[in-house]
Amino acid sequence: MKNSERPTALVTGGSRGIGAATSQRLAAAGYRVAVNYYSNRGAADDVVAKIEADGGSAFAVQGDVRDTTQAARLIRQAAPDGRLGALVCNAAAATFVPTPVGSLSWPDFHAKVTDELAGVYTLSQHALSLMAEQRHGSIVFVSSTVADGPPSPGMAAHGTAKAALNTFARFLACEAGPVGVRVNVVAPGFVRTDASAHMPQALQQQLADRAPLRRVAEADDVARAIAMLVGEDARFVTGAVVPVDGGATVSRM
Repeated sequence: MKNSERPTALVTGGSRGIGAATSQRLAAAGYRVAVNYYSNRGAADDVVAKIEADGGSAFAVQGDVRDTTQAARLIRQAAPDGRLGALVCNAAAATFVPTPVGSLSWPDFHAKVTDELAGVYTLSQHALSLMAEQRHGSIVFVSSTVADGPPSPGMAAHGTAKAALNTFARFLACEAGPVGVRVNVVAPGFVRTDASAHMPQALQQQLADRAPLRRVAEADDVARAIAMLVGEDARFVTGAVVPVDGGATVSRM
């Protein structure tokens, strides 16, 4: 397929972990992938090289997804011809340190929730504007099962931010549906990536034992779910929050 014939997908935080796996999955599905990165150009270039080595098409785009000017520029760079097939908001726009509410300052709580939404808001606005003209497109947010309740102490800011993200996605889905655009969410539990490699193996095994599928997620497990929601097999699915946790959130065992 010629590059001019490929639909374009922008994957934020596409240079590592879930984002890198998603970039590769969408490229394999025929998308020309804009691999967004914040500071590590080398990692983004590595993802692009892997995609191209497999016969796909990709390019790296730098930008802070929380910044309204940079977010708008990212959409323009990803789709200079005005055609955007998919937006995957995966970038970890809001960092946090697990802290009990009694010790958590309001500025830290506020920053976590605000940055979480800032990382998707402007991107979604501009993506929806392009997709509405096409009357077709898919937006997927990467959330977390923490939105449904605390797995451990100190997660109030993270859980609240992800719950807000899920709610925003549902409202956006209702507004976007009439113009042919679908909006969905994937909600992973623990995912084994470079960023989570520090977690003790014993704890990872405990998490695996709680899941009916008896293992923890790999980045590609989440990427497959994202690719499914982006693709035409999910063409009548919108406003959904899909857990990708091996059944851990439904199990009481």
